[in-house]
Amino acid sequence: MATLFSYVVDHDLGFAPNPYSGYCTLVHCKFSGGSGRRNIVESAKVGDWVLGAGGQNKQSAGNGKLIYLMRVDETPPFNAFLADARFQGREDCKDFEHGNEFALISRHFFYFGRNAVDISVLPPDLANGLFKKGAGFRRDYPPDRLERLAKWFDRNYQIGMHGDPCGSAIISTKLRPRTTCGCSQRPQLGIR
Repeated sequence: MATLFSYVVDHDLGFAPNPYSGYCTLVHCKFSGGSGRRNIVESAKVGDWVLGAGGQNKQSAGNGKLIYLMRVDETPPFNAFLADARFQGREDCKDFEHGNEFALISRHFFYFGRNAVDISVLPPDLANGLFKKGAGFRRDYPPDRLERLAKWFDRNYQIGMHGDPCGSAIISTKLRPRTTCGCSQRPQLGIR
């Protein structure tokens, strides 16, 4: 069964997570860094999901907002990530010697950034217990609801990037909801 890892994105600069070039990656963030306590990057397996919620920092989306949701498609060792031609030239494809061991890679992701989705848009049963507050992460979201959450996003949004990072000065990406919706009501767009 898949697990949802939920955490607060304190500052969303397009670095971690990095939603560019058709991939969403989580590297240089949410890893143990030698502390001995496993974090999301060491714990997530292929098929798990990672959710980044907004925080109070000016470079984040604010409380109650979903910045991104990604399915973990690959978990290569950090050195393999650095050598992978797909990621050459990206800001996160560098070794800062902070103790990274792995990278999380997704091709199936919904990144909203400054167009973060307000939790009130989600069906109440899916929104309940979804977000982590404060430091650390949670992984207690029920698997049956996770499956329904993933399907809800698939029905309502195209896979990919729907907004620029919250802390970015560039405004180039527009929200791309699905043009046909399998549900009876269109979601209200959670644009900041």
